[in-house]
Amino acid sequence: MRRSAWLLAVVVFLAVVSANMASDENGQTLRVQVTYTGPGAVDEGHRIFISVFDTSYIGHQGVVPLATLSLTGNGQTASFKDLQKSPVYAAAFYDKAGGYDPAASDSPPSGAPAGLYGKQPGIADPVALEAGKTAEIEMTFDDTIKMP
Repeated sequence: MRRSAWLLAVVVFLAVVSANMASDENGQTLRVQVTYTGPGAVDEGHRIFISVFDTSYIGHQGVVPLATLSLTGNGQTASFKDLQKSPVYAAAFYDKAGGYDPAASDSPPSGAPAGLYGKQPGIADPVALEAGKTAEIEMTFDDTIKMP
């Protein structure tokens, strides 16, 4: 009986490890290079925040990002790993006032310059992701569009 319990534990452990390895191999990754061209320096105190969503209705009530990362330099790349949805949509904002804490607020600060990944201003384009592959996009924004 004890031997069976050990054998079962080993089988379960190997199944979990195997599933995690498969998830890493088949995970969908998005790399987003972001450039802010408006006034103000991008640095440790004035970051670019980039979020990935599973809907193009970014900014609507109840829409939350799948993930958010911050960048401390202009032209840097954010890497979102193991995304489980496709397509995804990318949005960014520049923390011009400094000190924004995403853990303390569920929305960007009012007046923050913002942008969407897309060909037309104000319209988010979908980014298709494939299992085990990395999609790479570039987005540039300025202070033309600001958070309400």
